[in-house]
Amino acid sequence: MARLTIQDLQQMKRDGKKIAAGVSYEANMARMFERAGVHLLSVGDSLSRAFLGYTNPLDYKVEEMLTFGGAVARVAERAAVSIDVPDSVLLGGPKEMERVARIIKETIPNADMIKVDIREREEELIDEVEAVIAAGLQSYPQIGFEYVAGGSMHDTAQDMEQTLKWAEEVVKRGASMIDLTMVSKDIYAAVCKAVDIPVIGGQSGSESDGKIYVGYAITGYSAGILDGDASPDAAIRSMYTVIEKAVKAVHDNNWS
Repeated sequence: MARLTIQDLQQMKRDGKKIAAGVSYEANMARMFERAGVHLLSVGDSLSRAFLGYTNPLDYKVEEMLTFGGAVARVAERAAVSIDVPDSVLLGGPKEMERVARIIKETIPNADMIKVDIREREEELIDEVEAVIAAGLQSYPQIGFEYVAGGSMHDTAQDMEQTLKWAEEVVKRGASMIDLTMVSKDIYAAVCKAVDIPVIGGQSGSESDGKIYVGYAITGYSAGILDGDASPDAAIRSMYTVIEKAVKAVHDNNWS
């Protein structure tokens, strides 16, 4: 079965079909998403805190990104693959972005796109969108506003104007898709109508061109859940029960 291309995802928008995307950091989650039928696997830079334990995103290294991105891309049989670059790359300017994009292209042959997070820094980072393309990969800018858990969606007239401005600008710069975050349904709908490339997001509804899910969030794979009463059906609870039982058996000198 041939892997989907970014052009296939763009055609899905033209055909009115919704794009399902999944954020994955390693091979097992990627395989589950593929089994479920996602069209795009996204290796999010959030793995730096979720999987590597970093509290400062600038500690996340390009070499680590290559390892985890490579793991996801290696098992992708059908879905297209996008890889986030570490924040430190964005601090280096367009030349650094192009250099790292070329490394990704050479090191991870199945990588199709690079996501460039320019939210609330569009003026400063817009040239990075073109730097990815110069390296021979598709560019997938993230625009809108920083994610705040439980926060309200941005929905003012100014928010609408600003978001539309930057959506149209990244298209002019050659972007292939847009990840739009923390905006209202009306803004999602307006942006999707204004541009001819797919617009998806983590907070989007059916008014958008698709939805991106973080696999570890929707399954409840986070050790922090164990400290509270929320998410009783979270995967981490059943996993911990198995681990706790095994360790207790050793403590009690009662394993086989």
